[in-house]
Amino acid sequence: MLSNISQLLLRNQDHFAQHSLLVCQSPRDNLAQQWEGGPLYTHHTDFVAWQMAERALGEKALFAPAPTGVEVDQALLAMPKSKDEARMLLAALAALLPVGGKLLLAGENKSGIKSAVKLLEPYGEPVKIDSARHCSLFEVELTEKAPAFNLADWQQTFELTVAGENLKVVSLPGVFSHGELDSATALLLEALPRVKSGRLLDFGCGAGIIGSYLAKKAPDAQVEMLDVSALAIAASELTLKANGIENAKVTASNGLSALTGRFHQIITNPPFHTGVGTDYSATEQLLAEAPKRLIQGGDLVLVANRFLKYEPLLAAGFNNKVDTLAQSNKFKVLYCRGSGR
Repeated sequence: MLSNISQLLLRNQDHFAQHSLLVCQSPRDNLAQQWEGGPLYTHHTDFVAWQMAERALGEKALFAPAPTGVEVDQALLAMPKSKDEARMLLAALAALLPVGGKLLLAGENKSGIKSAVKLLEPYGEPVKIDSARHCSLFEVELTEKAPAFNLADWQQTFELTVAGENLKVVSLPGVFSHGELDSATALLLEALPRVKSGRLLDFGCGAGIIGSYLAKKAPDAQVEMLDVSALAIAASELTLKANGIENAKVTASNGLSALTGRFHQIITNPPFHTGVGTDYSATEQLLAEAPKRLIQGGDLVLVANRFLKYEPLLAAGFNNKVDTLAQSNKFKVLYCRGSGR
């Protein structure tokens, strides 16, 4: 299994053969297993992609908000969905390179790679290396040492009031709804029934708005916050710290796999993107597992786009008991009560 970007890189292995290479945001595929070029490192903000690469590369596969602590001659970014995230990660990669090192950008044409090549211009004159598999590959050679990278320089902090709670939120580029409260999460929290004590789950925590809200509303509860993104994990931890919250913790996880046991409530604005593509699999897996992960009488509350047909999936697991708590012209808030089966 290889993405178009990985096929492009394998096609150009000779270009990378003489020097070490760090591939940042390597897709969820078997690039690491099939690589035959020079020494390869990978960096991932995607926990699932990291797990796949780590099996082949061990400690040479990095899971972190940004790549640090590696000395390489070449560093390549696979174009992410957010250009702000691309700017941040290119800055982190450039800081790892020596003068004369190569900074590269690869992406699918549909991701806007041809215009995104301008993101390389602060570091040198971009040169097109190849174009294949509906992707393009560009490179610059650093003529001077890039500035040191500091993740804190890219943080954005804002304050909000939602459903009667005041929150400070710390966000990072690449995190869902960076720098603002999205309307779906606002609708969810305004419609939320009583927040219970006990064990609560914020699935797909993003910058930590839902989990922080739950922790403040129910200070006796233990709030678990999950996300697949290292950027979201970092942002959520910063948000918890900014609000002085101690009854919540954040965990990187592929779905629910990192946690065991049952919950009193699962509250979620579930994800529907992987990289630049739409992907509902994580949410569909959550909906299938939720009935078995709630205590008897536990609640699942989620917000989703109105056009998404989640009701049949929920009805199958919750004895056809699916209620709509609120809806707008774009979103709906769905509620189910667990039987503890």
